Amino acid sequence: MVTNPSEVKQAREIYERVAKRLKRKGVHLPDKLPDLGVMIETPGAALAADAIALEADFFAIGTNDLAMYTLAVDRAEAEVSHLYDPLHPAVLRLMQSATEAALRLRMPVSVCGEMAGNPRLVPLLLGLGIRSLSMNASAIPRVKQAVRSLDISDCARFARRVMEQSDPARIHELVMGFGTEKA
Repeated sequence: MVTNPSEVKQAREIYERVAKRLKRKGVHLPDKLPDLGVMIETPGAALAADAIALEADFFAIGTNDLAMYTLAVDRAEAEVSHLYDPLHPAVLRLMQSATEAALRLRMPVSVCGEMAGNPRLVPLLLGLGIRSLSMNASAIPRVKQAVRSLDISDCARFARRVMEQSDPARIHELVMGFGTEKA
């Protein structure tokens, strides 16, 4: 789990060193190596996203782990799993911060995890600037249908409204009510 830019720098040095070694051994590699991205899965990574973005080629926001580490809740533990909430304002603010850091550098940013596969959350994710979602194959048809039915400017207004909230219950109410009232 990456938490600071020096880790990305080190990983890139190793990546390039291994590529050079493989080329010397006669292994055919493309002239341009595949991009090196960072999973944003911890509050530390999200808060350091501006600096990390300078070293990475793309971000993937891992919402399951980000929510778990932000809220200090293991969703697999029955006693506390009810406290796990990816729509908690702290989680959303960290996602917004990382997304904005990537977008400022015109760097690709995606969301993976359960949030990406939930069609009810698509308006919020699009409104935050996310344009790439990674999910289980079974979720694709419903998410695709949701994306096609949305207007991006409505999503942006909706996201601003959600991000003004500090009460998780109000955020859930807004998300579940999107589309039934004008955002």
